[in-house]
Amino acid sequence: MTRLSLLLSASLLTLNASALELAKYPQAFDAGNGISVVVAPSSDNTQALVQVSGINHPLDEVVLLTTIKERGNDDRDYSTTLNGSAYNMLVKRQGWGGEQFNLYLPNTDGFELGFNEAKSKALKPASLLALYEQQKQKGIQDALSRFDREQQVADFSAQLQEIDQAASKTCGTPLTTQVDWPAIDDDKLKRLSVPSFCGEVVSQLASLCEDSEAYKTEAKSLSTVQCRFDAQLKLREKDAVLVFTTHEKAPNQGDFINAFLRNR
Repeated sequence: MTRLSLLLSASLLTLNASALELAKYPQAFDAGNGISVVVAPSSDNTQALVQVSGINHPLDEVVLLTTIKERGNDDRDYSTTLNGSAYNMLVKRQGWGGEQFNLYLPNTDGFELGFNEAKSKALKPASLLALYEQQKQKGIQDALSRFDREQQVADFSAQLQEIDQAASKTCGTPLTTQVDWPAIDDDKLKRLSVPSFCGEVVSQLASLCEDSEAYKTEAKSLSTVQCRFDAQLKLREKDAVLVFTTHEKAPNQGDFINAFLRNR
């Protein structure tokens, strides 16, 4: 490598390292149960480093670079890329009682955050930026941003199992939802909550069982829901199996399923 090339490479590294300039005063928040969040905005307030600590989660202690999206009325979202898709991990909303921050992590409930003035004053933006760059060199953030199809299917399957278990308990009979996972492309897995679509059948069954003791007897004649995405919304029954075809743009799917189940 020539001397000029070495100088250019060094200049590029220096430029990349200093590309993110943080504002002087970061903020620290508490979410309860020992969970804390640090938010360090850039000097132009278009980006922010966000770090969550104190939680058993893959994102624990990872410093993530987020894009700040202004929503008007002093509302804003802090968005990053996780598992191949944009994800709003932190949101700020202006309410009657003042501003409110909420944290959202994959596969968890939301956390309401409270500002911690003492921790905020003790924060050092340079240290957070240095940790971010160290983790970036190790590829930690890149690994989290890449789409993991296998993990997504596993997460969705676990969510569907919870829906099935709740419906089974309500109806007093085992109910299982099976999804044609190979037929769902990566784009749909990234964009859509598959459990919300495919879990709607057993959810409607549970609703009918809850409203009518007599329907529990009807539910016992069913055992399995087979779900797939296709061009049209359809539902049919075959040998104790409900064959459900869903479509992401089909409206009133719950009403459609409920009417079918009531009149089967």
